Amino acid sequence: MNQEFFHTLLDSMSVSGHEIPLQKKIIAEMNPHCDEIRTDYTGNVISILNPDAPFKVMLAAHIDEIGLVVTHIQENGLLRVGKAGGVRPMTYPGHQVTIHGENGSVCGVVAYDAEMPKKELKVTDLCVDIGAKTAEEAKKYVQPGDPVHPNVHPQQMPCNFFTARGIDDRGCAYIILEALKRARARGCDIGVYAVTTVGEETTGRGAYWCGSRVRPDVAIAVDVTFASDAPGQDPKTSGDVRLGGGPVLCNSSIGSRKLNALLKSLAAEKNIPFQVETYMGDTCTDADQLHRTGDGVVTALVSLPLRYMHCPSEVCSLDDVENSVALLTELLCAIGPDTDLDPFHD
Repeated sequence: MNQEFFHTLLDSMSVSGHEIPLQKKIIAEMNPHCDEIRTDYTGNVISILNPDAPFKVMLAAHIDEIGLVVTHIQENGLLRVGKAGGVRPMTYPGHQVTIHGENGSVCGVVAYDAEMPKKELKVTDLCVDIGAKTAEEAKKYVQPGDPVHPNVHPQQMPCNFFTARGIDDRGCAYIILEALKRARARGCDIGVYAVTTVGEETTGRGAYWCGSRVRPDVAIAVDVTFASDAPGQDPKTSGDVRLGGGPVLCNSSIGSRKLNALLKSLAAEKNIPFQVETYMGDTCTDADQLHRTGDGVVTALVSLPLRYMHCPSEVCSLDDVENSVALLTELLCAIGPDTDLDPFHD
């Protein structure tokens, strides 16, 4: 495992709408490992293997993380914030955060009010203390629009578990980029388009842009899913999904059953553990946008099991990360223009 790159992805700022600094790091990492890198005006980065190949497979993982954004600076120097994505306001009070201003980052603390435990918190109840006494003083360091994220860092845990903020979905960005590298080393000859998309947590715009421009034959969205072995999760909702059980294949109304069957067959052949979940309707991932682009795209969703999704500290299994890379690598080396993905063929 490329631990340095994995840590870089998870320790960088990429609050939705502010992904470009991390995308530049991805470009630097992937330049030696692919044949071409494309970017677009919305902020996507597409790492490409065999760009002249007629059969194209897209792997997509969003690079943006949920977070807060400064909306207002009060006269007393406290910062009011809004949400960038599906934040859980109750997880923020009393915690350190980092605000990324134009002239550098600033440490702050989300103010804790004794009344907070007595009511359901909204993001508008939160304010951030950076130590400024006045609005004028605060504006020397931050401005409305600046992104904010919890001040936590990647940490190894026992049992090969791992914790960080924004594993959703930067952990999966690592998976797709590593799969491209390994497929290239094995002589993969199809067109591979590994896209780190922007804006999934807020608009879904990144997936739509890249799907519309690349027009892949097959698209695999790689995202996280709720682990049912976390407190408060119920396997009756969508299936029994556990950390360490392998990548999760999704039975859904938009997913290709033949593509899922191919993934299962490859996993069985190569002794790669996998799990299955079921979600009807939209999946709330890039798959929802990708399968609607162009004339329609054969799509599947492969997910990394995750505990405490959209909390300041999420938890995954590094075994699941590795097995997800392995399964996608096998797919890229097995699929091609002759693969039958027509649902009307027996």
